Amino acid sequence: MSLHARFMLLLGLLGAAVIANIGVTVWSVGLLDREQREPIAQIGSALEILNSTKRTLWEQAGQFGLFVRPAAGAQAQPAAAASLPPERIAEFRRLGAEALSGVAALDGVEASLVRAGVNTAANLRSRIERANSGFEAYLEGDDAAGQMSLTELYTLHELIERLEARLIQEAGLSAEHAVQVRKRLRATLVSSVLSVLIVLVTAGWLFRRWVLVRVDRLGEAAERIGRGEFEHRVEVTGDDELDRVGRQLNEMTETIETMQAERIDRERLAAIGDMGRRLAHNIRNPLGGIRSMAELSALELDEASPVREHQHRIIRTVDQFTRWLQDLLSVSNPLAVRIRPVELPELLSELVDSHQALAESRGVSLSLDIDRAPRAVSLDRSHFEHVVSALITNAIQACQRGGRVEVAAEEQAAVWRLRVTDDGTGIAPEHLQAMFAPYFTTKQGGTGIGLAQAQRVVVEHGGRIWAENHADAGSEAAGATLIVELPLHRKPGMATIGQSEEADCGQDTPA
Repeated sequence: MSLHARFMLLLGLLGAAVIANIGVTVWSVGLLDREQREPIAQIGSALEILNSTKRTLWEQAGQFGLFVRPAAGAQAQPAAAASLPPERIAEFRRLGAEALSGVAALDGVEASLVRAGVNTAANLRSRIERANSGFEAYLEGDDAAGQMSLTELYTLHELIERLEARLIQEAGLSAEHAVQVRKRLRATLVSSVLSVLIVLVTAGWLFRRWVLVRVDRLGEAAERIGRGEFEHRVEVTGDDELDRVGRQLNEMTETIETMQAERIDRERLAAIGDMGRRLAHNIRNPLGGIRSMAELSALELDEASPVREHQHRIIRTVDQFTRWLQDLLSVSNPLAVRIRPVELPELLSELVDSHQALAESRGVSLSLDIDRAPRAVSLDRSHFEHVVSALITNAIQACQRGGRVEVAAEEQAAVWRLRVTDDGTGIAPEHLQAMFAPYFTTKQGGTGIGLAQAQRVVVEHGGRIWAENHADAGSEAAGATLIVELPLHRKPGMATIGQSEEADCGQDTPA
């Protein structure tokens, strides 16, 4: 997911949280208004109407006669009809109409219907109408109707008082309910605020993780690369914008590292080439003299003389040394490899024989196993001699006096392998890869050129070279084997190795 998409998602979450918080707040205010203010207001209106109606009925009864609570078994006594003046009669009628109007207003108060009963207003209206009609009948001479009218007024007064008490009780319950509603609303609002805070904290954490931490890593990587730590790499785990920047920074670092390594290699190769040219110039003439003296000495000896064979060995060794001098000069120049069919057993026998003197001088046993070796292979004999010589020399130098070095070759399907095994101290684990680099050496006075040049030749032959420890380096059972794997046959021809084709190679004590 790209950073743009992530930020859009983050903004969406923040917007949803804010909208939800606003919605919860509006709903809470409305709910509090409905559950607290409206019921209390309706109960207050109902109480006001009932109180006004009760006063009206009280005054109406006063116009009819003394309004007193009758004793048990007694009846309220109205005033004599003949004693009622017209103005009192008119006032009674007005008050009766006013009481009916108040009861009609009670119909519009929802709380009164819910809490006092749906038929409350109708019951009051019916009783007031009966009281009014009884009064009219009383005026016409019906004393019983007058008695009933006065009793209804008294009953209405008691009924309204009970209704008021019930509504006051309901008002208290409404207040308690409002308290509970406020608590729930407070919890809801707190939860809403906490949810917004959680979203904000999450957004900040995601922003830090998605942007700030990774930008800091890029800055740290740039600083370390600027200090020359070209092995440092930025950790890339995705494919967003910052990951692409990190990947490009890694590629740039690899390019700089490669260019710097190539520059160092060129400088070293130039120095080695210059040294090699001076060395070859100073050594070729003495080598030529040694070879000439060996040839003359061999001619003067009998064919059966063992010294004659020693002279021929000197001649072969001088020739090999001359070729190696030429190889040393070629380190700083492209290397021409000429692939030709070669008798492998003969080549290995000559090379092992030429190194017997070195092995004997160090008290090391050098042996050759070619029982499973292929008879003919395709390679450049001259350059491959350098490969085998470098491996044998390093193996001999890795052994203590009384040690053993074995050179073996075997055929495996379409490839063949050369193994040079020693029972020396082995290879330090940290050197298993580093020893493959050109100019890497652990020997005093070593140049790190021999195995590097050997690796160049092996790679050009289409093969590979690697080292293996027999056990932990430094243990009694330590030792190492350097393995060269090459194809059995290649098309004859010539190839050129450039300096950029160098790869890693090494032995347990690189030259």
